[in-house]
Amino acid sequence: MQLGKKSVLSALVLGLGLFGVHRAAAQSDEPIDAASAPITANSAVVTGHAFSAMKYARRVKILPDGKQQFIRNEIYPTQIARDAEGRIRIEPIVDPQPECDQPTSLVPPPCPFWSIIVFDPTKQVITHWHTSEPAGHGAVAIKLSASQVDDAENSTTAMPVDLREPAPDEAKATTEKLGDKTIDGVRASGVRTTTVLPAGYSGNKTSVTKIHEVWRSEEMRLVIKIIDGDPNGEETIAGLDHVSLQPDPALFEPPDGSKVQIRAESGDSVYADRDITLLVEWFVK
Repeated sequence: MQLGKKSVLSALVLGLGLFGVHRAAAQSDEPIDAASAPITANSAVVTGHAFSAMKYARRVKILPDGKQQFIRNEIYPTQIARDAEGRIRIEPIVDPQPECDQPTSLVPPPCPFWSIIVFDPTKQVITHWHTSEPAGHGAVAIKLSASQVDDAENSTTAMPVDLREPAPDEAKATTEKLGDKTIDGVRASGVRTTTVLPAGYSGNKTSVTKIHEVWRSEEMRLVIKIIDGDPNGEETIAGLDHVSLQPDPALFEPPDGSKVQIRAESGDSVYADRDITLLVEWFVK
């Protein structure tokens, strides 16, 4: 299991490449084919829908009784949050230290060097600090240019496009709406794509069924859960849990007593580039 810089940066590059796609994507409630299965929404700052949650992605084995047996974390559980004014908080993990790199632990130990980023679209400022700051250092507040604000807004409001590989020609794929249900306190709509690979495909002796299931809340502008099943009776489940619709206001401010360094430049701030790049980790994917 590798959760280091290489895999994360690859995801970041893919996410940045989707900015243009996000801007052009059109929202639709119609069933989608297995080849594309887009999840889209028009980009706009989301206000009035505050929440905090833990974002996770884990591999599990489905037991005969239907229960899930944890195998490993595909990403570390991290907190994301949004307040009623549209401020965004995210805790991206780029390169976990060895003592924190424990993917087979369901709840890995907190790492004292994980960063916290808060984007304020109203003030057009991005602020970051670390969970354990060196003595004498605090938070950095960076004034963003209009283009940087646009990138930050798109990465945290335009729901991602599903870029799964197309089903092979010999496969049979069907897509169905699953209706609405409440997941961890959030009302979401589900769509499931089922792909059946015939016997003989890739050497398998019998037909193989794969599922791809997505639950999203258009009102909250959130992907709540994604389930991907594979031939071995295992699933990768990504989503949000421990959801609170009344996040602590303190989540969006540097710790009390922090010394805030303010940076303001003409044009795009080079100091904000990394933080804006990391915002592509906002959505469950």
